[in-house]
Amino acid sequence: MNSNTPKVPFSLEKIIKGMPVPTFVFSKEGKLLSWNKNVEFLLGYSFDELNKKFVSEFLCKDDKDRVVKKFMELLAEGDYKEQTIEYCILTKSGKSVPCVAMRSVVKVEGTKFMVGLLIDLSEIKNNKEKLNTRITEITQVKNQLQDHYREIEKLSQSEIELKARLLFNTDAFNSKLINSMPGLFYAYEKVGEKFFLKKWNKNYNIDLGYPEEELLNKEAHEFFSKNEYEKVKVGVAEVFTSGKAQVEYYTLHKSGKQIPYFYEAYPFEDKGRHYFIGVGLDISDRYAFEKKQKHQKKQKREAKDLLDANERELITTALQISKTSKIIENTLKHIDKLLAKHSESDVCNDLVSIGQELRLQNAEQDNWEIFSLRFTKVHTDFFDKLKAKHSLLTKTELRFCAYLRIHLSSSQIASVLSITNEGIKKSRYRIRKKLELSRKDSLEDYISKF
Repeated sequence: MNSNTPKVPFSLEKIIKGMPVPTFVFSKEGKLLSWNKNVEFLLGYSFDELNKKFVSEFLCKDDKDRVVKKFMELLAEGDYKEQTIEYCILTKSGKSVPCVAMRSVVKVEGTKFMVGLLIDLSEIKNNKEKLNTRITEITQVKNQLQDHYREIEKLSQSEIELKARLLFNTDAFNSKLINSMPGLFYAYEKVGEKFFLKKWNKNYNIDLGYPEEELLNKEAHEFFSKNEYEKVKVGVAEVFTSGKAQVEYYTLHKSGKQIPYFYEAYPFEDKGRHYFIGVGLDISDRYAFEKKQKHQKKQKREAKDLLDANERELITTALQISKTSKIIENTLKHIDKLLAKHSESDVCNDLVSIGQELRLQNAEQDNWEIFSLRFTKVHTDFFDKLKAKHSLLTKTELRFCAYLRIHLSSSQIASVLSITNEGIKKSRYRIRKKLELSRKDSLEDYISKF
């Protein structure tokens, strides 16, 4: 990274890394500065490969001019102007992925950074309700990110003002000033290894429920659980050794409820006494969203595991039915051979009877019907959706598509349908033609969408 490229602050990088969707920070020139693992998973590039990339390198050719124009508008229209745009990105493998991107400017420590969030539309593009819900959720998180850094910027300016103009113990350090501070404003005095609250704003009463008379000289550890305060001590030590700290802790409400806060603090000295001042911002919404995302991922993973198990059962059913039919057919052939050799034998009458029963059973047993009933329990609307979009498909072709949907190989389908490999090729060709697929389109991938 050259000297002209801004370094992403730790606080912003930490938030970016924890975002539940592909999120990245880039410079005004479009160079990637930071990103989370979701970006690497989506694009298929390693960390080292992305470290040399510009955002424009991932844009599909047809979208590049339009997206670059939007980005220039974002820069021209000023801070915090949101841009949402739909376009396709190219993965390392050359695959085109439809996305909705939200881009915003955040200001951290006086430096502007461009932040982008991506929503992969591959699975939800045709579900408008689900898409709108997803966009709303991500927009909420993005707005919280912007609001968070607006508040931090205010804090930084206030901290500069305090150091430049105010003495800690003067009347000028008044309630009007500190009550205008965002979130929880606090000023602790360091006495030995202890820290006593000396100044605070009204949000300690409003947001944490502590009455005024309880707050003066309240020790820092009283606002945290025992385990959480062990982390707090590390953060406070950083304030005095590094001159600044940005951390996240669960803070105790008067009722005992724990609320997640992002804290930023600075050391302060007045008349030989040592203090640290700072602000805490409630990040409950972000934590709730991340928790919801984890729950949804868990549900999605469990649903996929169940689907995989059901599909394995379907494959077993299809192959077993086929195997049973072949066993009956082979048995009948052997019976016919025995009858041809021993037509006068008394045993032949029994063989004729057994052969008749097997033929009757094979004729009455509708193997496809058995499989179809089980298949529709797993893929409920598969046939309805496929027929609605491609009405020219025959029953045999729909059956072929069902076997593709559970990922049977061509040889397995040939066995189940009792047709040759050449017959498989002809069936695939007819189906691809009716589905209007190009040569580069995968028949299996297309069928799996239904």
